[in-house]
This record gives sequence, C-alpha cells and structure tokens, in this order.
Amino acid sequence: MERNYWVRTEHGRIWGPYTISALERLRGQLTDKCEASLDGKEWLPGADFPELRGLLMPARKIERTAPIQPVGPRISRAMAAAFGIGEETAQIAGPPPAAAQQPPQPARPPQAAPQQQPPQPARPSQGAPQQQPPPPEPPAPPKRKPPVMQQTPEKLEVPDSGDLAKLSPVRLYALAALTNASGSARLIPEDGRLLQIVFRRGTPEHVSADDPDFSLLCFLQMKGYLQAEKARVAEEQAAKSGQDVVAALFQLQLIPAADAHRLFGEHGVFLLDRAFACWRGKFTFDKEAVPPPGSFPLGSRWGLLVDAMRRLEVASVRARVGKRLSRPVVRSGGLGVGKPEELGLNALETRIYASIDGTKSGEELLRTHDASTALRLLYLLTELGHLAFAEVSEETAAEPARAPAQPSAPQPAATPQPAKPAAAPPLPKTTRAAPRPPAAQRPAPPVMKAAAPVLQATPAKPAAPAISRPPPTFAQGPDGESVEAMLARLSALWERLSQADHFEALGLDRKTASPAETKRSFFVLAKELHPDTVSDPAQAALREIKERLFARINEAAQVIGDENRRKGYEAELDGKAQNVDVARIFAAEENFQRAEILIKARKYQEGLDLLEQAIEMNPEEAEFYALRGYAKFLAAKDRKQSYEECAADCRKAVKMFERCLPAHLYLGHMAKMLGDLKAAKKGYSRVLELDEGHVEAQRELRLMGTKG
Repeated sequence: MERNYWVRTEHGRIWGPYTISALERLRGQLTDKCEASLDGKEWLPGADFPELRGLLMPARKIERTAPIQPVGPRISRAMAAAFGIGEETAQIAGPPPAAAQQPPQPARPPQAAPQQQPPQPARPSQGAPQQQPPPPEPPAPPKRKPPVMQQTPEKLEVPDSGDLAKLSPVRLYALAALTNASGSARLIPEDGRLLQIVFRRGTPEHVSADDPDFSLLCFLQMKGYLQAEKARVAEEQAAKSGQDVVAALFQLQLIPAADAHRLFGEHGVFLLDRAFACWRGKFTFDKEAVPPPGSFPLGSRWGLLVDAMRRLEVASVRARVGKRLSRPVVRSGGLGVGKPEELGLNALETRIYASIDGTKSGEELLRTHDASTALRLLYLLTELGHLAFAEVSEETAAEPARAPAQPSAPQPAATPQPAKPAAAPPLPKTTRAAPRPPAAQRPAPPVMKAAAPVLQATPAKPAAPAISRPPPTFAQGPDGESVEAMLARLSALWERLSQADHFEALGLDRKTASPAETKRSFFVLAKELHPDTVSDPAQAALREIKERLFARINEAAQVIGDENRRKGYEAELDGKAQNVDVARIFAAEENFQRAEILIKARKYQEGLDLLEQAIEMNPEEAEFYALRGYAKFLAAKDRKQSYEECAADCRKAVKMFERCLPAHLYLGHMAKMLGDLKAAKKGYSRVLELDEGHVEAQRELRLMGTKG
C-alpha cells in the first residue's frame, strides 16, 4: 500500500492524508517551511522526508547572488570565453599572466628551452622550435571572446525595461520566479498586441491581453465551453451594467461556478503560451503593480514555464536557436537561473540533459534523442543559462594541423630522438595542459571528459550475476495489440497494482529482493509503462493510465531501493498501516474550493452550504471554520449584531492552529468594516508577522495609516 502523508503549511492549512501522487496536485503551494506527518499528530519539517523534497519549493531571496557579484565565478579561462564572461569580472583558475604576456610571436626565441632544459646546452636553439610551437596558442582565447555574450545580465534581477530580442520572455519570467518578484511584466511585441503578466512573490497570478482574439470569451468559445450567441449576450450584459465579463458570466450563469477556477486557470496558461511565443519587441516591468482582486496562482512557477516550453512550436524554436545547433553544447557550471532539479524534467528530458558532456553538438543531440523534445529542452536551458553553445572558431580547428607542421622542419637535426615526432600529437593533452592554461582553448574535451566517466560508470554491474529471479513480464502485452485492448489490459493492471504492496508492484519477493534486482525490475517495467512511449496526442487515456502505473512503480522502487525506507515500510506491512477515508478528505477539499468561488461571487448561502458539508467531512481543517465565519459575516443583515458569532468561528480556527493566516485576515476585515481600527490593525499586523510579503495586509495597513 502507498504511504499517506499529512502536510501542514506555514499558514496552518492542513492537507491529508494524501499519497505522493495525490500531493502532486499541490505542487507550487508547498514551500520548505511546510511540516509533514505520517499520523497527523507528530509533525516534522517537510525536508526530513526525502520523498517530499521534490514537492517543496525553496524560499529564495533576491540577495541570493549579492555576495557572488563583486567576486565573479571561479571558472577556467575556456569557460569564461565560451560564456562571454570578462576576465575583469571572473576569477580565472590557473596562472593568467603567462597567457597575457605571450601574444607577440617574435618573443618565441627568447623563451627557448634554456629555462626548461638547462642540462642540454647543445640544443637550446633546436629544442626551442620543437617545444615552442604550442605556446603561441594562448592569444586565441581573447580573440574568441564574443562581445555580444558579455552583455548577458550578470546580476540576477528583473530589469525595469529592455528588448525582447536580447532578454527573451522565458528568461524574464525565470528571473521574476527566481527573485520572488512582485509586479507587472508588460510585453509589447512588434505587432503591438500587449500582453501582461502580473506576479506575486514570483508566481504568476494574472495574465491578460488587449487582443480581442485572446479574450476570455473567445477562449471559452474556442474550447467549446461557451456558444457564440451566449458570449455575445454576456458581452452586452457587461457593457450595460458596467461590470467586467467575468461578473456577467456569473450573473447569467453561463459557466458553472464549480468550474470557474479551472477555466480561468486554463485561460491564463493559454495567454502564457502566447507570451512565451513573443520573439521581438519591448518589455517593461512595474514593481508597484499588484494583481487585480480575485486573482489566484496559476500553478507552480517552474512547472508553468516547463509545460509552456513543451507546447512551443518546433519550427519557431529552431528559428530562434538558428545555426548555434552546430556548436558543442556545454554546461554552465552553476551560472544559470535557478536549479535544473527545480524544473521537474520528465524522464526523457532528464536523460537528454545527463547526456550533455560538452563533446556533442546540438545537431548530434537532436539525432541521438527525440528531436522535438531535445530542441525544446536546449532552448529552455540555454535561455536559463544552464547550458550554452560553445564558441568554436576556425582558428581553433586549424591549430592541431599547424602544431606538428612547425616541428617537422627542425626534425632532421634532432635525429638522436626519432620517437619525438610520434609523441608530438599527445602534447596538447598532457605536457602542455599541466603547466600552462593554453590547452583550455578547447574547453569541451578536457572539462567534460572528466564528467563522461561519471555518467557511464556503473560499478553496480558486477552485482548483476547475483540476480537469479527472472524479470517481471506482467506489463508486457501480446504482439500486434490494439490501443483499446492495451488500455483495457493496463486499466486492469492498475486496479491490481493500486492495491498491491511495493514488492508486488515490482514483481519481487520480499524475502530475497536485493537492490540490484529492484533496479532491474524497475527498468524492465519502465520500458513498458513509461508515458513517453505514447506519442499520439489522441491517445490521452492511454497516456494517463501509463502515467499512473509509472508513478506507482517509481514510488515502489524508491522505497525498496533505499535501505532505511525499506525497513520502515516493512514495519508498516507488519501491522502499522492505518485505514483512512481518502475520498472523504478529497471531497471536503473540493467543496471548500467551490465555496471560495461562490463566496467571491457573492453567493454566500450556496457557499455556506458547501462549507458545512466540508466541515462535516473533515472537521479538523481550521481554514474551513475561518471562511465560514467570514462568509456568515458578509451574508448577515446586521453585521454588528452577528459579529461575535462570526468571529467565534475565526477564533476557533486560531485555537486549532494559531498560525492560520486566513483567520487573522478575516478578523481584520470584519473589524475594519465595523470601524474598530485598533482590532483591524492587530489582525493585519499578525498576518504580516506570519507572512511579511502579504500584499493585501500591507495595503490595508497603508490605507489605515493614511486615514489616521
């Protein structure tokens, strides 16, 4: 059975018990300040659970790069040249003065071998030509510094304005996400159609466009949620009443209130795709702008970005990358925006990223892997700075042929050492690489060849002969199986594996299963069940069932493959498992979300009915009581008389969990409406103590301060 977790946010919101796959729905809402529990009673930091770390977003700060800025990254001269980092801003590893003093070629004879070979006075003049041809190579790195790449922003912050051709919407979005920026990014493409993305603490909460073709009504018609005639009625109603289209849609009941949250989120993602498709134009960023009322996070900041990249047109991406695909792809060594592990790459994208060792060009990567996936991944990671296309000049390509040509002339005079001509080609890799940095002119082979063995090293292979149990075959289907038959077979398999323990899910024997056998079983099953094996968009149902099955075997492999987690899991199998009505918890959460939408639409009684159902199904959720008290206050005819009863619900929520931020916020709102500014300030101040970046509480205190 899958392990269940309770998760408590820093604001007091409790979710659970959910499985890992169910908690994926909360990705983007959980930070590293969250706490987790296996029984709902004893709470530990979420980071103490390795299986939850992938869902927790680190709390980043803008001053993250401040200590690095004045010093510059400590990298090799070749990497500095490849990424356009000037020597004045980077700490170059190795002795830089030697390369700086050797550009003039006439200085070669004075640097002859007498300093390096004092015991051979008979060959000072002839030995110099044999060992000195390589030294003229040091001047090459300064010549190959691309001046354009030096304009790449060193400081990781969102600029106030700029050119989209130099700072793409992808990187602009990533900078806002990384620095937890709040404000409005206005993109003005060459066609003049304005797109606006409003961020709150790095997460997009509102996206709009002035193009009528991108409006909410057109989007609902395009998706088939709304007919053209009803859309026209809603538009006329909005113009007549002076309200926005959303309010008109609610009044006319043209969209279900329970589906509004999902539909608005889909429209926001649709506009994000249009924003990332902008190539040329201008942009501005207003740090004072705040999301409009009713806005909500569209999802995980990095998840939204990666998903949008997966939907980009291949032809457009190839046009942006251009001829750079012919160059070697190298890693930045930690100079990118954010961390690659935060992006949530899928299995195929992770394999492509792991195969980048600096020796393959972009075209080679496209031929080796799925071309469309590799192309989109290269574009994303180069825009974020995790990868770069190395600068390879024609001079660098000609140097290996020119180096042996020069020692060939004095070679007859060096007859006592006939073996030296054969040893000349390896010199750039061995003799010269150690004492001098010139060999770093070709950064990819020396830097990335060291990483290649790490990717290919498989010390666990000798343990393979110890595996005696045959690999599992229950995921394999017959030859020529139709899509319908495969879907039925895998659905039945899901029903079985969802009820099985981790050992049965991988086809293992609990008593004899070894780490090597666990790893092998997982890879055998993954070949059949990985969702990337379904490439036809029309087979969405088949891909969905494979995603479930792959997540199931992946969780089983992670638990059984880890010795400590396996011991804990086996202890659960021996009698510590608990039965929890997960469906009831899910239903309560869904009722709460629907109630929030109805209350925002001023349908208080309908929202209160759903809240009562949610509390009945899950009476341990503090936020349910807080929202019920606030909704009762808003619906009351005499708010002053009903204040104590409504505030009692909020105080109950605070008693259940003192850090319940919505409860303090609602208490402040109610006190402000009744004119009790002292109590209102107390509530808003407590909100800021819990979340110092809470925009609504800051605004209320600012307005109250100006009135006072």
